[in-house]
Amino acid sequence: MNNIFTDTRLRSEIRQGLAKIGFTKPTLVQEKVIPAMLKGESVIVQAATGSGKTHAYLIPILNAIDEDARYVQAIVTAPSRELADQLYRVARQLRDNSGLNIAIAHLAGGSDRDRQIARFEQNKPQLVIATPGRLLDFADKKILLLDQVKNFVIDEADMTLDLGFLADVDKIAARLPKDVVMSAFSATIPVKLTNFLRKYMAKPEEIVIDNPAVIAPTIKNDLLDIGSKDRKKIVYKLLTMGQPYLALVFANTKQMVDELADYLTKQGLKVAKIHGGITERERKRTLREVRAGQYQYVVASDLAARGIDLPGVSLVINYEIPKDLEFIIHRIGRTGRNGLPGHAVTLVREEEMNRVGALEHMGVHFDFVEIKDGALAPRTHYRRRDNRTAANRQLDPHMKGVVKKVKSKRKPGYKKKIKQAIQEDNRKKRKIEARHEMRHQKRLRKRKREQKR
Repeated sequence: MNNIFTDTRLRSEIRQGLAKIGFTKPTLVQEKVIPAMLKGESVIVQAATGSGKTHAYLIPILNAIDEDARYVQAIVTAPSRELADQLYRVARQLRDNSGLNIAIAHLAGGSDRDRQIARFEQNKPQLVIATPGRLLDFADKKILLLDQVKNFVIDEADMTLDLGFLADVDKIAARLPKDVVMSAFSATIPVKLTNFLRKYMAKPEEIVIDNPAVIAPTIKNDLLDIGSKDRKKIVYKLLTMGQPYLALVFANTKQMVDELADYLTKQGLKVAKIHGGITERERKRTLREVRAGQYQYVVASDLAARGIDLPGVSLVINYEIPKDLEFIIHRIGRTGRNGLPGHAVTLVREEEMNRVGALEHMGVHFDFVEIKDGALAPRTHYRRRDNRTAANRQLDPHMKGVVKKVKSKRKPGYKKKIKQAIQEDNRKKRKIEARHEMRHQKRLRKRKREQKR
């Protein structure tokens, strides 16, 4: 196959720009997406984070923009401010290295709206990168006109759905020209998302880039059963055990991010926190300081999980399992990038083990570990599947003696007697296990009562 980066359908400026930023060989998603979009085809692309999908749509979009026409020709939506900011930086890098005279606008909630309006009207952008809410606001106020848009891209479409922004995107899409080329890029394609896309795409090309592994092979993915121990203390121990280059700790809520960050700070750690409740100015300052190496530890909510690109993350800790199980895959995927080794540890209690089973069903493999002598050591978890399989049940020494004795005498009906003896032994073991389980559930109920007090 010809290298799409040297294809003459791409403007010479863009080909030179790609060479400048070190893009010599396209990724699989770029090989498939760029030719389709150059032909003016709508695409639905399922590809993992880090597959190169951002450049896969930015290259044909910039290639199609008429530099002399000073109106909005292309729009890219991203579900979070962080993602929009990241896309804006990538688009500017490609534009600047290609020497293109294309005005790019960055519209996101949380930033000064009046300033964005003034800048927008002054620059007359041809490419707009925006969060759905701010984009709809500009369209409603007739600041941004949609009637001449040629390309419309929904990036991280599944996240857009999960965060409840699909309704805003729907209102925008309904106002676009009928001949607009619409494309969607997503890590997964849920049924609800498929139905929405079919509403606006007649015959899209569906491109699925299989992820060879749910969790990259460079990542050591551990599961730590903490029992009744304090989660915060366990996190502190994990953070200080191996001295990570950059550790990213995920909690489910803003409140928990605040609590955990405060606790770790009191223990003497310099901790940055990132969640949707902090101001945009504070968020940007924190990210700059983290990237500059001023922080070794970051506590974040899921809002930041897929919207922040932090290089050098060597350790990810899941303080708790998220409600949306797919989020844990994105969390873990923040480490072990670019072929570098990474380490993820998920904290879990007994009552959460059914959710671990669901993650295993999704293809997420865990190694069970415990903290031993100041380090993580392998352990066999009593809930592992192979420990629950009756076929793998071992006879105890007494039963082995019974079987051997009966076999040696070879009396009539010896096979039946062996079978009966084994069945009786299994019945006793099941009875003991049931008793243990009953006591365990009793302890769990007691623990819950104590926590409510």
